[in-house]
Amino acid sequence: MKSIFRCMMEEGYTPSFETTHIQFDIDDNIGVLEYDEDIMSVHLFFSIDEESYELFLEASNLTMLETYAVKAVVMEDMKNIMFSCETMCDSINEFRKFLPRAIERLKDALSTHKSKMKKLVLASEILSKTVPATEDTVTGSRKLLS
Repeated sequence: MKSIFRCMMEEGYTPSFETTHIQFDIDDNIGVLEYDEDIMSVHLFFSIDEESYELFLEASNLTMLETYAVKAVVMEDMKNIMFSCETMCDSINEFRKFLPRAIERLKDALSTHKSKMKKLVLASEILSKTVPATEDTVTGSRKLLS
């Protein structure tokens, strides 16, 4: 982990070394890098808008279907989502190749998620403003002429 931390410093990231992971920023979100038994994981965390919880989940599922190698997980607190990208990594050279690609995929997933959320929120707002005609408004004020 120390060599990975040094490498991240050299590449211009501003990581902080924690006991089990390395934390850094990705586009104003928290990025976490974990390395365990030759498996490298890069995670991106962001908060769920509680007012649009169902839409957030739907946007996350749609994002997973459209992005390559990224999975979305709702955290146990039900207030955060984690996007994750993982690979086997045996050397620092492999890490140097993996990290920029993983971060790019996570950024793409975040962008896709934001786009999906905008569309879902817009569709939801349109549906909420559409008032179905009730029977009273169609025939209640009219009288049949005979």
